[in-house]
Parts: sequence; structure tokens; C-alpha cells
Amino acid sequence: MSDIVEVLRKSPDYIGGRGRSYTEIESAEKNLEIKFAPDYRKYLKEIGLVSFDGHELTGISKNPRLNVVDVTTSKREIYPQAGKWYVVEEANIDGIVIWQDIDGKIFITGDKIKSKHIANSLIEYIKNVL
Repeated sequence: MSDIVEVLRKSPDYIGGRGRSYTEIESAEKNLEIKFAPDYRKYLKEIGLVSFDGHELTGISKNPRLNVVDVTTSKREIYPQAGKWYVVEEANIDGIVIWQDIDGKIFITGDKIKSKHIANSLIEYIKNVL
């Protein structure tokens, strides 16, 4: 099985940040009242914020447009069906938002999409968009 960090770092046009501390990760989880899935936690710990091949994943950042806490809090108001999911990517096209649940499953919501399961893990999602 591939490693999330390895797949991201080998992606076209990869730009990654510095990893985040366990304290920063736990603080984000506490603010969202959830636990991140293991692959998202690993991504945060080792990279923290990434863009690749035209995609930008949320992470832990001072930039509210990319900060998982800020983006998730805002999108939960628009998409209450997301419950305890958190945003991993905001496409900024047709209201499309990519979410992950605590078990790692990936879902999509949008202006014309109530919610749909699209991948079983973050790594599967990333491989599908590459």
C-alpha cells in the first residue's frame, strides 16, 4: 500500500509545507470536535499544507482559505449533511467541496450534489484525481 506522503511528494507540481506538531493537530481536532482520519493526520504531521497538479488540500495554516478549521466551520453551515466531516479540498467550482469522515472515507458535496461517497481514503482520492 502506498504512503500518503510519498504519493503527494511525487505528484506533478508538488509544493508542500512543513509538517505540523501533534499539539497543532490536536488543537484543530478539538476546534472541530472530531478526530482526523489516520492518513490526514499523517499528511498534517509530515507536510501540513500542499498543492499539487491544480489541487490545494486544506491543512493547518494561518491562511483561512486553506486552514481546515476555518474552511470546515464555514462549509458546515452551508452543508449541514456533512455532520462531523472535515473539508480536505474546496474546488471553488459549482460549490464543490471534498470532505473526509473520521473513518477516512471521502465524500463530495456541491450546488447540485447533496452528498456522494467517492473514495475510501484520502490516498485513493488523490490517486483518482491525478
